[in-house]
Amino acid sequence: MNQINTNCILSAILFVLNLTQINLAQSLRSSNDKVSSTASLSTANQDFFVQVENLIEQGKEQGMVYLNSKNEKSKKSAKNSLEEAEDLVKKKLKREPNCEKCIELLTMTNFYQSYFGFSKNYNDCIRTAGEGLEQFPANSRIAYYKGFAHYNIGQYSETIKAFNRFLMSNAADSQTMAQVRQLLQDGQQRFLANWNQHSQYYQSPESKIMVYNPQTYKYDPAFQVTPEWEMGLGSQGYTALTARATKMEDAELKEYLENLISRLIGKSTGSPFNYQITIVNSPEVNAITPPGHIIVYTGLLEAAENESELAAVLSHELAHNYAHHQARAVLQKYHMNTATNAAIKLINPQTATAQIASQLGAVITVDLFSRAYSRFEEKEADLYGAHILFNAGYNPTAASNFFLKLYKMNPKKPIKFLSTHPSAPDRTTYITDYLESFPLDREMQIDSRDFQKMKTKLATLFPAGKQDGQGRGVLPKE
Repeated sequence: MNQINTNCILSAILFVLNLTQINLAQSLRSSNDKVSSTASLSTANQDFFVQVENLIEQGKEQGMVYLNSKNEKSKKSAKNSLEEAEDLVKKKLKREPNCEKCIELLTMTNFYQSYFGFSKNYNDCIRTAGEGLEQFPANSRIAYYKGFAHYNIGQYSETIKAFNRFLMSNAADSQTMAQVRQLLQDGQQRFLANWNQHSQYYQSPESKIMVYNPQTYKYDPAFQVTPEWEMGLGSQGYTALTARATKMEDAELKEYLENLISRLIGKSTGSPFNYQITIVNSPEVNAITPPGHIIVYTGLLEAAENESELAAVLSHELAHNYAHHQARAVLQKYHMNTATNAAIKLINPQTATAQIASQLGAVITVDLFSRAYSRFEEKEADLYGAHILFNAGYNPTAASNFFLKLYKMNPKKPIKFLSTHPSAPDRTTYITDYLESFPLDREMQIDSRDFQKMKTKLATLFPAGKQDGQGRGVLPKE
């Protein structure tokens, strides 16, 4: 009986051992299958990427042949190779949206399609690269091609930021790094030199009103914006804006402001006016610059804590003149009226100048000078102002710092010298982003003894609570 039990137990143990061996073998086979599957997938990915890279290289080589020889066969071959590469990568991205290498290859493909003048332009490449860097901010190859795309269309501010990002990675050979540094230096010089897109405004079509001449079948210029006309416009604006203002006559304060303005415009060509300074006794944090005039409110002088903050506001206001915003607004309103008024369209070419002058006079009203600038105009003035400030030797970060400080002091009250849109936080964000393109490693001025002397003088003229202006002082109960 004992022998039977022993045999049964041994049989059971052997059965369990056999099952264990079978399960172990199956587990090993499954594990090996997974490893084999992963290895196959990795190999397939490598093969895919090699295929796409080869297509891009072929497209690049044939594209260069086409550019050098204008051989249509080479053009077709290059175009087909790059389109095939693009198609393959996009299909894979649909299956694997987080494929970093795919976005990198797509950026490269779009770049060469743009470079050779095929189906893409550089904005396509920049958009692909921008989306890729949001997802994979450490990818230096995406930043590399983004930098070249910006450089090739003259967007030097973005070139600088993209190339700086690439150089931080230090992930390329010395020859590539040297090329990028050279382009970065060139982009920096162009960024600092070519910021004023309206330096040739008086020679541009935007400054003219053209009238069709039925005798010559051509459009002839019937009106031209000139510095003298803008100065006249500025005089009208000055009169309208200061009619009820309490002006302050102080030779010392005025001399300080004149010297500061001279420094700002002296380092930035493009403003054709000789400015007259007017100080308005008001607690408003404000400054206004109709062409040829600078109106500074004492509230601004009190609010600025150092000279760079005051210079930042004045640079922003001067920038509206550098961009000819008032003149452009007058002509834009005239064209809008012309488009909607059939009578205005029937201008006699013989008397066009007089007729247009009359119509422009009707457009120029007090509303033109008291209006809030548009979002586009404010952003243009912000960016131009940063250059004016930097060129004069001040740290351009003073602008965003001062705007944000005023906003935090009273977030529900719009800043007088700025439009209510975009908001101060949004404005600070894009200015700060733009400032990344400046070489801020050099020594720049923040304050001066003359500014602090001016502040001391102002404090003696206006003790706390004694400045003229609406809503200041004690209000009687009756």
